[in-house]
Amino acid sequence: MVSIAFLLLVILFISTGLLANSLDTNQSIQNVLIEIFENDPKAQREMNPEEITAISEQYTNDILSFVQNALKYPFYLLGIAALLSLVALFTIKLNKYVSALLLLFAGLLSIFTLLPPILLFFASNNLFKTSSQNQNAVRKLM
Repeated sequence: MVSIAFLLLVILFISTGLLANSLDTNQSIQNVLIEIFENDPKAQREMNPEEITAISEQYTNDILSFVQNALKYPFYLLGIAALLSLVALFTIKLNKYVSALLLLFAGLLSIFTLLPPILLFFASNNLFKTSSQNQNAVRKLM
């Protein structure tokens, strides 16, 4: 479960980075946004065609820069979550409790992606259970 969640986080991390970096050069997205603004009935009623063209380009640039800046946050959160899950993947055999905590934090950081956090929460829960069972077994031996 952890390895699948890690791979999904890495794929989402890379795709978010590629999307954020390609927004300003993607002409098709710019054309769609310009067309949406130019076909807006309110803009057509209140402005002449020259104003619509000038404002639509500014509108498109503003939207794309906002989205590009807004995509930085999920990019960083996904990167940190992927790093935490990778560390947890390597430390499972050493300390299950620490690995469970790392997976829990990774799931919380990536909660907006839905599927990886579910996998991480289940893995964390299983590790907490086995960690507590191991602690109970050690206490019984003493």
